[in-house]
Amino acid sequence: MKVPETNPVISVNHVSKTFYLRKKEGFFKSTKIPKHAVQDASFNIYPGEIVGFIGTNGAGKSTTIKMMTGILTPTSGSCEVNGIIPYESRIENAKNISVVFGQRTQMNWDLTVEDNFKLLKEIYDVSDEEFERQLQLLEEHMGIKKLWIQQVRSLSLGQRVLMDIAIALIHSPKVIYLDEPTIGLDIMIKDKILKTLKMINQQENVTIILTTHDLSEIEALCDRIIIIEDGQIIYDDSKEAMLENFSTNATIQFDIDLEELNELKIFLKKNHLEHSLDGITLSITINQEEQNEKEILSELYRQFSINKMAVARTTVQDVVRSIYTQSK
Repeated sequence: MKVPETNPVISVNHVSKTFYLRKKEGFFKSTKIPKHAVQDASFNIYPGEIVGFIGTNGAGKSTTIKMMTGILTPTSGSCEVNGIIPYESRIENAKNISVVFGQRTQMNWDLTVEDNFKLLKEIYDVSDEEFERQLQLLEEHMGIKKLWIQQVRSLSLGQRVLMDIAIALIHSPKVIYLDEPTIGLDIMIKDKILKTLKMINQQENVTIILTTHDLSEIEALCDRIIIIEDGQIIYDDSKEAMLENFSTNATIQFDIDLEELNELKIFLKKNHLEHSLDGITLSITINQEEQNEKEILSELYRQFSINKMAVARTTVQDVVRSIYTQSK
């Protein structure tokens, strides 16, 4: 991965975290058993990056995030965020970051949205001028004022998550951690949240670390992907590099004239193209490392009656599945 010509906003160096579980051995005796949640993890995240931090359940991603936010202290190694060691200077670190959990809120349920915003303004000591600037930005893209006088407990899940993300930005954090922010939300709210995050990233240069099991969100939002499995970083590169390195096949579907089927089969055999036929819909697979996609498509259009063509390329989900398989 190409390293930007700037200092990282987050630097994780050979970080490990071990928990000890107690196993009973008799009535009065127990033994401590180590559980290595994170093992020798190292990576840098740079200002303005949107990083998808993904892994299966129990892979170590939440533990790593908690060390970056200062909730947990590493067993070994070091971590810095904005030049601060987060678990040693938790209050100072908190001024520069925000954390949003999809199923939990930092807002007070009994207060209105407006009162929650004003409370956070005081906690983070945000100036009146900066507060109004942020409110105007958030109103423009998220429409927060229409929910301004509602109690938090009266908000729908989608509205509450939207307000959680909005209030997390009120003190202009340099880094925002999002843990499954859209879980349980409908597609329209998801789309609005993803567009808002992209806008905030572009306009405010906020660094975003997103953990989610919905890889379509990773594909839509993130420009870099880190994969952790069994406590170890098994992949770290840009989304473009991931797709380029792992995407070798393209699947092309189109409707054919069945009278041309025999000639088509000769063409496919000659060009060593895997194919399948469902009614009048033919699917062919092109290996882009060995075959020229443009030439094949050009010849198909020139020689045959082609209708309703669609090209399906490898997705992030396909690649991640392949990486997991190779790591086993």
